[in-house]
Parts: sequence; structure tokens; C-alpha cells
Amino acid sequence: MVNGHMRFNVGYLLESPPGTKSDIEVEFPRLRVDEFNFKELTGKFRATRTGEGIFFEGRFETLTAVDCVRCLTETFFPTEMIMEELFYYPASTAPPGEYVVDRDGDADLGPLLRELSVLALPMQPLCRPDCQGLCPECGENLNERACACKRDEIDPRLAVLQQLIDNDDGGDN
Repeated sequence: MVNGHMRFNVGYLLESPPGTKSDIEVEFPRLRVDEFNFKELTGKFRATRTGEGIFFEGRFETLTAVDCVRCLTETFFPTEMIMEELFYYPASTAPPGEYVVDRDGDADLGPLLRELSVLALPMQPLCRPDCQGLCPECGENLNERACACKRDEIDPRLAVLQQLIDNDDGGDN
């Protein structure tokens, strides 16, 4: 597993005139960037020399490890990321917070990939559409087996309302 970086040396482009292009294909069986695990990351991108640095544009596909919001099981979610980003060179010309090509001519696409994956993933990922989640009493994963917990049909905070329904004689008031 590659850990943390997707560094590409683009120093040869920095020595070239603006408009010079280079096409790059990537394939990583596994890649970890910060808290994100990617499986089967593939993609193609173009690096183009501009007057301000290197412009990267391309597309990546991967399976991103996420935890299901209902049962907390890790699942791999298909993710497509479109990249269009300028990496400034020299770094001193970059506005604050922008990506840069370092002095050695390396551009680390890992942080950009992390950012793109955050935007591409659903806000509440599910391992499957019919996920049953966890038992609120014992924490058992209800997708794997049923638990023996006794479930109250009604929220205890609403028990007073249930008593009103139980005491109602069924007539209109």
C-alpha cells in the first residue's frame, strides 16, 4: 500500500515553454491519504506548463473506504473524481492555501485527491440500501443477526400520550 503521497516529478515541464503537455496514467492497487483508503485507484491526467506553474486536469476512479452511517461497517464506495487544478511555481507566487510544485519539481496530488474524494462521497454512505443498522440497546449489527433485546414500541418521553390513547373511549370530543 502506498501511504500518503502521490508525488509526480514535473520538473521537466518547468524547464519547458508554456503550453507543453505531458499525459500520465496511474494505477495503484491501494493508496492511503490521511484518513482515506483507496482501492484500485486508476486514472489519467494531463500536466500542462502555464506561466504560473503546472495545470493538472484528469479523471480518477477508485473504491473509497467509508463507514456505513447505520451499522459502522467499512464498505468500499465507487468514486469518480474530476481534477482541474493549478499548482503554482515557484511556491512564493501562490496565493495562501493553493497547491504548489516544490523546489525539486514535485507535485503531490495526494491532498488534492483527498479533497476531491470528500466532495465525491455521499454525506451519509450506506453499506447497502436496506441496512438495518445497530441495535440501540446492545449494539448488535442487525444485518448479521437479530438481537434478543426487548424493544419498547414507544419512546418513553411520549408514554403520557400513549396513556391518553389507551384511556380514550373512542368517541369524538
